[in-house]
Amino acid sequence: MSRKTNQLPYFNATQNTKEKEVSDFLLRKFRPKIRNFAPQHYLIQHIPKENLKFIQETSRTHPYFLSFDIKKYFPSIDHQVLLSTLPVTYQKLINTHPSRKFKKYLSKEIPIFLEKSPYKKGLSIGSRLSYILAGIFLLNLDTEIKNPFLRKVDDYLILCKNKKEPEQFLKNIITPKLQELKLEINEKKLSSGKFHQNRVSFIGFEFYSNYFRISEKKAKEFRQRIIKITHLTKKKPKKVVIKLLNNQILGFGNYYKHASCMREFKDVDAFIRMRLRRYITRNRDSKMREGNIFLTNSILEKEMGLKSLSSIKQKYDKNKSLKRKKERKKRGKSCKSNTYYSLRELKEESHYYEQKIILKEIKSITNSMKELEKRISKIEKNQQTSLIEKIKGFISPH
Repeated sequence: MSRKTNQLPYFNATQNTKEKEVSDFLLRKFRPKIRNFAPQHYLIQHIPKENLKFIQETSRTHPYFLSFDIKKYFPSIDHQVLLSTLPVTYQKLINTHPSRKFKKYLSKEIPIFLEKSPYKKGLSIGSRLSYILAGIFLLNLDTEIKNPFLRKVDDYLILCKNKKEPEQFLKNIITPKLQELKLEINEKKLSSGKFHQNRVSFIGFEFYSNYFRISEKKAKEFRQRIIKITHLTKKKPKKVVIKLLNNQILGFGNYYKHASCMREFKDVDAFIRMRLRRYITRNRDSKMREGNIFLTNSILEKEMGLKSLSSIKQKYDKNKSLKRKKERKKRGKSCKSNTYYSLRELKEESHYYEQKIILKEIKSITNSMKELEKRISKIEKNQQTSLIEKIKGFISPH
């Protein structure tokens, strides 16, 4: 979640061990059933790379999409609707009546957790139990979507086969189900269209013409965080500032390295270095006044330990290409075992074919010899008959 916890109506709450126990229990119960109908569900797997791969592959057979999210999802969840929906969802997915443990949590632990809300509705941000409850609350909607889809908390991307399906989903399934749960669609983020013609934004990535790029909004947010860390009013030593920058760089770089983003990463690297040079040279509390001339890229990265987004991307691409080479080698080896022979076997095969050719030639020679013999015998017979006739003519009286 990228929500600001100090921004109303969102709120934060501390988590205790009992809440962790409840969240673990709910995950154990619901996860196997969710995997059956939605293996890409965010409660099952949350790796961005897998989601991007799913979009690329499925968009070939489902070229249209419907993208939407829910208006202020966490603060809008009604407690009474949540408590009444949980046992229905349990019975629908697990096909049994709720267990005693589930009933106990539903009657005691979960209501105590919900009472932490200052608005008498909504779920807190940052709590693991909130994360699980928010996932289960919309499972009734998830089970109704028969098409391939991706979901990240309240962000949906439904893949459709034709142009009419997005409107049908919205009218017949999504809107009625959300009304039952007392929720609303965020109309600002509602969009539909065709892959490769319209940009699709999901989990911070933009998919367009078969390439993934970093969302402009997320790139701006990252730059704002860098500006905040390197603000001149900060009175932190440069080592601390570099450590804070590295935390941001590693998180952002490892999340977005799956996209086609080398150029963006280089631009952002230049921006980070510029902000850090400015901080070091112009900070009021900096005892050492170092000029920009001496703060080269190599000094910032090698001596001061500043991380680089472009190096993260290069390392990832290199490992990716090595994996591909290994896969190709493995495929080659498997093919050789099936189609190719060893050197000894090849020699035996060549010898066998040589023998075969020689035998064929011998056979053709013998056939031609037989034909010659037949012709010779025929000629001899003809000569003998003609000679006999001549002798008979000579002997016979006139």
